Amino acid sequence: MRVKTTVSVLMAGIFCACAATLISTLWVVLFLVVPAHAVQGFKGFLSAAFSILFFALVPAGLFGFVCGVISRLYLLVRSAHIATTVGLVSECGIIGVLFSLCFSLFLRLLAWGPEEWTNLKGTLFCVSVGCPVSILYAIVDRRDLLRRSSSSPAPTG
Repeated sequence: MRVKTTVSVLMAGIFCACAATLISTLWVVLFLVVPAHAVQGFKGFLSAAFSILFFALVPAGLFGFVCGVISRLYLLVRSAHIATTVGLVSECGIIGVLFSLCFSLFLRLLAWGPEEWTNLKGTLFCVSVGCPVSILYAIVDRRDLLRRSSSSPAPTG
């Protein structure tokens, strides 16, 4: 692999790790902490988000990094066949949903996290994190991926 390709693969992993951590923290604070009236004001919101960020960092960051690297490698192969932004975003959304469905299995393999992640509510939470992460990555990196598809040679034969 070339250095530029290796860097782009690692940057995809870092982007997905950061985005997964931030989105999962935001969802936990908005849908679990705020409805429970556990925060008072904006300062309490930031304090809760900051403390939850560290709990989400290890599982979401690690899984996001692995999924980001695998997705980028997949997109390097597939980008020659993706012609539009809509196609890229939809394919990344599907990838995000499929990887999200594997998150609870990932937690079980590490023997980490509550068993409630394997029920429907936990699965929906995982999909609500993974799908936006993949779509955000497609939007952020669309120029590079679509440029790669337009510069690839046409098949002969």
